[in-house]
Amino acid sequence: MVRVFIFIFFGVVFSVSYAQAQSPVRTTKATDYQQSFLVNPHYNKMAREALKDKPKRFGFMRFRSLYSRTRQYDPIGENTLKSLNNLAYIVFNEQDPDRIKTALFGYQSIVSDHLAHLGVVMQALSLAREDRRFGNPSFFEWVKEGIIRTVVISGDGFTLQGAYDVITLEEETVLFHRLGIKPVESRAVKEGFIYYNMHDVEEVGTKAKRAVFVNTTIPMKYLEALSQEQDKLKTKIIRKQ
Repeated sequence: MVRVFIFIFFGVVFSVSYAQAQSPVRTTKATDYQQSFLVNPHYNKMAREALKDKPKRFGFMRFRSLYSRTRQYDPIGENTLKSLNNLAYIVFNEQDPDRIKTALFGYQSIVSDHLAHLGVVMQALSLAREDRRFGNPSFFEWVKEGIIRTVVISGDGFTLQGAYDVITLEEETVLFHRLGIKPVESRAVKEGFIYYNMHDVEEVGTKAKRAVFVNTTIPMKYLEALSQEQDKLKTKIIRKQ
């Protein structure tokens, strides 16, 4: 599957990773300009409500929007998933009950912090199916379907104005699978302040071809700000040398 979205992501991440490698200390966040300190309490409240009650009218659209403005927002999810899997490994293999308890606490904290991240939810669902210590599979299935449903109804994909909105890498991949389409050719475009992917797709069943637009502005703006922030830190380090 051709996924220009991931190509853009990794292009930005490369510059961010380079800067991080030069500086072990990070004093600011790219989301500071979004006032994440005001957003996090609202996100945390919704996460607690979901984990406790699984509300019938849970606002997944708002939940995703809040998550994209939290201090822990991770549109790619690679490092978050790595941390999640490392803790799961301890739970599976450790013999010391106290270490298992500590690992489970850390695991649950990560899941709660990233409960609106489709990739994290899908991994948590997989682990819960394997071992109930990681949670109830039906809960994560509920969250997964809620997130996917909001992505599907976020647009129709026929025009830029009707583009589907995504906030994480996995959302675009799962969206195509849910719609039953396969990208044939993809182009990444920036128009003013809007980032989007324009895909020429083929319907899996009928082989009919059409164009699909996906709005990637939220994750790309975050990564752009993060890259700029790390470039500034890198410049300061070079000047000090």
